[in-house]
Amino acid sequence: MIAALIFALVLGDAPLEDPAEEARAQALMQEIRCVACENEPISQSASDIARDMRRAVRNQIAAGADDGEVRNWFAERYGDFVLFRPKASGGGALLWAFPFILLAGVGAVLFLAATRARRRFEASPAKDHDNPSDL
Repeated sequence: MIAALIFALVLGDAPLEDPAEEARAQALMQEIRCVACENEPISQSASDIARDMRRAVRNQIAAGADDGEVRNWFAERYGDFVLFRPKASGGGALLWAFPFILLAGVGAVLFLAATRARRRFEASPAKDHDNPSDL
């Protein structure tokens, strides 16, 4: 009975026979977040759920699923949070666009501040800004 348990544990996380399929599985395992571990891909996690998730990736690849189908399967069960690279639609689009929106906002604020400062400088009282002796 102990030998059967050890055998099941070893085979439970066994690589696929086809090296190309195993390479695909490994790449996908880097993109899928362990639901028990904070920000750790299932390929690096030692938790039981990560082992089950690795097995699910390999089973789906062996059954002929493409990478998108595997990602969708996990997203349907665990939500978009499980994907390190969320979809660029719906809530995922906001995640992808937020850094660019933030950068544009900061740029606009800096531009407006510089424009106001320049206007104040030009509209200051009748001092000769170019003559250093007046300072």
